[in-house]
Amino acid sequence: MDRFEYVMVMVSIIIGLAMTHLLQGLVEVAQRPKPFRLRSIHLVWVLFMLVTIAFFWWWQFKLQALQEWTFGTYIFVLAFACQLYFQSTLLFPKNLGPDVDLDEFFHQHRAWFFGVNALSQLIDLVDTWLKGSEHFQSLGPEYPIGVAVQIIGSLIAIFVPARAFQWVFALGSLLYLLSWALRQFSTLA
Repeated sequence: MDRFEYVMVMVSIIIGLAMTHLLQGLVEVAQRPKPFRLRSIHLVWVLFMLVTIAFFWWWQFKLQALQEWTFGTYIFVLAFACQLYFQSTLLFPKNLGPDVDLDEFFHQHRAWFFGVNALSQLIDLVDTWLKGSEHFQSLGPEYPIGVAVQIIGSLIAIFVPARAFQWVFALGSLLYLLSWALRQFSTLA
């Protein structure tokens, strides 16, 4: 086992827990005899997080190019994975009772979700820089602009509960994430 593989074991466990939490939430919704009120905004953010987690794992492969792993770098990557887990837990309550309105649950916790989402974007800037300046520059100006839009949108979403804004921001974020990831990272090399 090389250094990269060793470091990524713990990251893999945490990312696996985040994915499991989201999938378990969806399974519990599907298995309830009384239908849940599952509205589009909540579901779009669940899909956003599933895609984010899957692509996080994919993007971290670039870290194998690091020549030297410091404890600080390890803690940083580990913290990024923990942040994704934490953000994922904000989408489903620990116990899904029969009367839970997931849309209402999401809106009650949106300040935390979007605050962590804005933080995630800042962490991603550092994570991308860790993969090397050549990698960072290869992403072009679209990358920092996209990060800025996500941060600003998240900060607005904390304070603007309007369903129309929330819907546009959720769907726009998911579609852009899919577009960006498929255009930039279609191969593992």
